[in-house]
Amino acid sequence: MKNAKVALLLFGSQFFYLLFLPVWFTFYGVSLMNIEQDGSFAGRMVLYAVGSYPVVLMVAIVISWMSYHRYNWKKMLLVNSLPIIWIAPILFTFIFATIFNG
Repeated sequence: MKNAKVALLLFGSQFFYLLFLPVWFTFYGVSLMNIEQDGSFAGRMVLYAVGSYPVVLMVAIVISWMSYHRYNWKKMLLVNSLPIIWIAPILFTFIFATIFNG
């Protein structure tokens, strides 16, 4: 390993991203049911954006490990943090629903 701490960070974050796939799948299913009723262009674009998470995740994993092996730490951290764009809104939704469950 080139840098054990960075590799551990990479493994840990990507393991979290992979564990989040079932949660994303549920969220995507709910989005699919709600947006299909509307049928608008903006709704379809949101659906495509939400549905692109697995593709972005796999691309981010590959590019992060390539950057790690090339000692390009900044690029690795930047690309590895891209899936957070999809995870954060879903987590905030669950936290908000849990706090204000009334």
